[in-house]
Amino acid sequence: MNLPPMMTSAPVAQRSLRVIQSIDECVSPEERRRRLMVAVMSVLAWLVALVLAIPFWFVLPILFLGWIINWLLSEYHVRRLQALGTTASPEQFPEVAAAMAEVCRQFQLVAVPPVIILGHEQMNAFAIRFARKKVVVLLSKTLEGVVDHPAELRFILGHELGHILLDFSWRGRFEIYKPAAYRAAREMTCDNCGCAAAGELPAAKHALKRLVAGNLLVDRLNEDYLQAEADHLYSGFTGWLLRRYLTYPPLGRRLQGVTEFASAK
Repeated sequence: MNLPPMMTSAPVAQRSLRVIQSIDECVSPEERRRRLMVAVMSVLAWLVALVLAIPFWFVLPILFLGWIINWLLSEYHVRRLQALGTTASPEQFPEVAAAMAEVCRQFQLVAVPPVIILGHEQMNAFAIRFARKKVVVLLSKTLEGVVDHPAELRFILGHELGHILLDFSWRGRFEIYKPAAYRAAREMTCDNCGCAAAGELPAAKHALKRLVAGNLLVDRLNEDYLQAEADHLYSGFTGWLLRRYLTYPPLGRRLQGVTEFASAK
């Protein structure tokens, strides 16, 4: 895919954060602490799967055939998703296409995933993989809020690119064991990736708050309250359970995470 020209509204040289070009620099402390345990448990899971597969070796050709069919149909699945919306390009939502290309260049990703805009009233964006094809889906309600705010747009795209670089890479395929706490820690890592893509902390925090409160209420959020609320949610025995079963950290904890990340850079 040809890369659109760099966005001129927010050149890298004018950003307040040091330019980060490696996903490894964005790994959250929470994820880094859990990586060894996840690696050990994933190795054990792969070994168990291998041992269990030996008596059923005759099933392997069927599984391989299913993988081949899925690989061949990956383009079909992408186009079916495109048919429900539209794809960002230099001719359609050029600011989105340019922002995605810029973020990919920053993290040295050659293949730029297509960004598909779908009409929806929910505030969200997510990454999807269809075998060899990787796609970022940006819901229209989210795009309405960030399309005129380039740094916030880069945050959203950078966060999803973090999922592509980690969850859809060799690491993501290897990590069979992913407890909820590790998934939550991965969200913090992707927030850091988004912050690095935004190039400034205020835009990163505003984009995070926008995803929770929406475009109209985002500026009414009290950040100090959000952080106090997150501390309360994680306190006591109930908080201990939440930390083990929530796959998304409370907003206050995510705001604290990007703040610590930016201060370290």
